[in-house]
Amino acid sequence: MKVEIETYEFNKDLFFYDLVTSFSISLCGCPVIFEEDLNIYHSANQVLSFPGAFAESKHMVPFRLRQQANKGNLNKSRHIASCCMMLANTAYESVKNFNDGSEIFEFFRHIRNASSHLNSFQFNHKEPAHPARWRGAIIDNRQKGENNPLFGQPCFGRFIGVADILDLLMDIERKIILSLKNPQ
Repeated sequence: MKVEIETYEFNKDLFFYDLVTSFSISLCGCPVIFEEDLNIYHSANQVLSFPGAFAESKHMVPFRLRQQANKGNLNKSRHIASCCMMLANTAYESVKNFNDGSEIFEFFRHIRNASSHLNSFQFNHKEPAHPARWRGAIIDNRQKGENNPLFGQPCFGRFIGVADILDLLMDIERKIILSLKNPQ
């Protein structure tokens, strides 16, 4: 059975291309570390080196990461959530000057804030201050601070997932493009 795959190409000249590409490369590399069956990096002498501008080069041994994963010290779900948090943080920061206070941007802002709090929704006593929604997902602004049902709950892996952050960025990018074409 052939599966139809929906694709959306982030424009390499716009906001999220490098971020999403790096995110995708990291997720595509997950099986190398987390799946023992793959016949790659089975030797401790396979090293990846990364130079520094002010520090000496650092060397990573993927074999050791695989050992840590096999022992249960590394978790694929937490790795993916961490990648989502980094993407949400950097993506929001790269376009925050376009935040028009719309429900989708408020939603994006709260996802970014949860990412900054180690994947946990944290609201002060005045937050969420404005309606925040995206594609049926709602962050209720009527319940503030610790009274909000999302307070202290995980964002990625529980509230939204990998596909959601990618689609959210697509929608944000489209919104920005439209606002640039049709300034108010």
